[in-house]
Amino acid sequence: MKITDISTHVMGVPGPDGTTICRNWIFVEIHTDEGLTGIGEATTEYHELAVVAQIESELKPRLLGMDPTDIERIWQLGYRDFWWKRGVVHTSAMSGIDQALWDIAGKAAGQPVFKLLGGMVRERVRCYARPDFTANTAVEAAQQAVAEGFDAFKSGQEDLPDPFDPHRLAAIEVEKFAQMRQAVGPDVALMIDCGGLHTPQSAHELVAGLEPLKMLFVEEPIEQSTIEPYLRLKRDFPGVYFAAGERWMTRWDCREWFERQAIDVCQVDISHTGGISEVMRIASFAEVYGIHVAPHNPYGPVALAAAAHAATAMPNFLILEHCRLRPWFDQIQRQGVPLRGGYIEVEELARRPGLGIELDMEIVEAHSHKALDSRRKFKDDGSIALY
Repeated sequence: MKITDISTHVMGVPGPDGTTICRNWIFVEIHTDEGLTGIGEATTEYHELAVVAQIESELKPRLLGMDPTDIERIWQLGYRDFWWKRGVVHTSAMSGIDQALWDIAGKAAGQPVFKLLGGMVRERVRCYARPDFTANTAVEAAQQAVAEGFDAFKSGQEDLPDPFDPHRLAAIEVEKFAQMRQAVGPDVALMIDCGGLHTPQSAHELVAGLEPLKMLFVEEPIEQSTIEPYLRLKRDFPGVYFAAGERWMTRWDCREWFERQAIDVCQVDISHTGGISEVMRIASFAEVYGIHVAPHNPYGPVALAAAAHAATAMPNFLILEHCRLRPWFDQIQRQGVPLRGGYIEVEELARRPGLGIELDMEIVEAHSHKALDSRRKFKDDGSIALY
């Protein structure tokens, strides 16, 4: 079997108002001379067209004519055939390619991808919901998710003070999550996504306020340029689980964080860090240090499917992110992941070869790429916030 073509499709996903773009999903298709087509997802933010160009101008010419089931050989070529080996553009491009290769391999073998990864270690994959942009407040969004059957919910970054002040943000978030805990009760797992917005000092204020609420984890409280502030947080709050890693590219970015035990939960992204192949390697690496893996996954249905197969075969998996961008998430799927009540049922996942996902490309192509709004934040003196 040989690769005959690689194509990319970018879908601008409208928000609730039907016009504002809240994401640009990037889907990658690999075609073969035996009629099998694999699909992957390389979604990122603000670099979408660069990712598409990397696939079409650099990776595609190298991969045409290769056997798509030589997944590791192709991954190594994709990583080592370039002087600049990492960075979100290149590794996101590789991630979409890698997922599509596993999809082809599963279809060729007549097996679901998780079987090729070593088989199932769990019968259900637990997912958590995020605000889906239809609720008025994060507390309402949490209640809505629980009503849909989710027993875990993550929020954060909805109520940024203007001008930006990390200490004020810490107070806002503590109050919000106190209300959320009261609203959903003690049995729903809550997580906060801080987006690296805090200073080391305001992060301490935040975690001190959240500690009594028994969070499942606190995500990226401080920007990840240096490790030492995370080590101080872990020293001062030994009962709190800290998570990070959505912006790490490949196992090389994870190495020092694992070796220094700077986090408890690794959140590498299957659409950024190198695909299914690299996520599984990172998970094995993390297992050595007693670190759980909770894949970052705020993207489309193909990324969800790829992450679900990886989670099914991953011993130290914790929980999987799911971003319900309705109605588009469901509408573009002709066949999707069996997600109900906050869990993906592996028994149903096992009935489909490959990733088990099929999209309606006519709907995808009908919504073109649009630039996302800036995430820029200003302080009261007009300067751009550093955190």
